[in-house]
Amino acid sequence: MSVLLRLPLRGMLLWLLFFSLTDAVFTDIGIRLELITELNPFVSWLYNWHSIAYYGVKLMFPILFLLIYPQLRTRLWIHYSAAILFLIYLVVNLYHLLWVALALM
Repeated sequence: MSVLLRLPLRGMLLWLLFFSLTDAVFTDIGIRLELITELNPFVSWLYNWHSIAYYGVKLMFPILFLLIYPQLRTRLWIHYSAAILFLIYLVVNLYHLLWVALALM
């Protein structure tokens, strides 16, 4: 974790946005191919309601994080929050890559 705290925060937030997008895309593909189901009831409802709403909500929080970054960049909690979210989304994306690889076998 201390290594992540030394990374530039803006770069980490951009990676977080990328990971959020890839999470949404991989989940969308997995649902369409009937490889997975969305476990979050709210996100599942959004997905079934409208795909734009699904992607909008999936990308909304990283975008908001990027927007509030300039005002809060000196606060230590934003560094910890970004590092934790970065790690979570990294693990989620690795999980997606694993099930895509298994599905292709």
